[in-house]
Amino acid sequence: MKNIVQHVINEFTSEPTQEFYRAKASAGLWLGEVALIERHFKKGSTVLDIGCGTGRTTIPLYQLGYEVTGLDITPKMIQTAREIAVQYGHDIPYLIGDATKLDFADGSFDNALFSNNGITQISGRKNRLRALTEVRRVLKPGGIFIFTTHVRNWEYNWHLWFWLWIKVRIFKKIGFPVAEKEFGDRFFPREGLDGKKTNQRQFIHIPLASEVIKQIKAADFTVIYTGDGFIYPGSRTADPLFYVCQKNN
Repeated sequence: MKNIVQHVINEFTSEPTQEFYRAKASAGLWLGEVALIERHFKKGSTVLDIGCGTGRTTIPLYQLGYEVTGLDITPKMIQTAREIAVQYGHDIPYLIGDATKLDFADGSFDNALFSNNGITQISGRKNRLRALTEVRRVLKPGGIFIFTTHVRNWEYNWHLWFWLWIKVRIFKKIGFPVAEKEFGDRFFPREGLDGKKTNQRQFIHIPLASEVIKQIKAADFTVIYTGDGFIYPGSRTADPLFYVCQKNN
């Protein structure tokens, strides 16, 4: 697959995905998001909600009194988010934008949020680092950035990772067409509202936690918290890992 960015935009534009996210717009913040936002975001501060989709996180942040701006790379998501905001009677600015090249001045926001593993739907290690660097740039000194990723673990789904290793490290090098660009990339069927798999293939990169920490530090953030956000005690097979970062002054 030559252009994963366009694949992601097309997948999020598709009607099954739009239907799914329209329904999820009113789901509200996860318990872990609530806990970490209350702990680290000052009341009434400015928040850039990156990868906002249809507004699952943007709407409750607005309702909690934050001055929030929603941003998403998929134009259809922004269109839907604006329609939902009108239904709620909320005056939320929703903008089309790319996390790797943010169209905001330095120090524009107190906080930033990239929820639901959105940062790992950016293809390429260099691009994910560029996104981290851009988020840091648009934050004020001491600003907080919260995001999540899934975590690659050989203990679970080892056969999947073994097959991916063969594809990326062997097949790709000898010239076979391989959709995955780097180890950790995955394309998998998206589930619809009924729980059944659709014909939409979602892209995500599943990193090692150590790789994420390394990139956070390379972007000149300080890691002030990592953990499961108090959401799912116990099993770590598919739980997102939260990262709370602070911009160094």
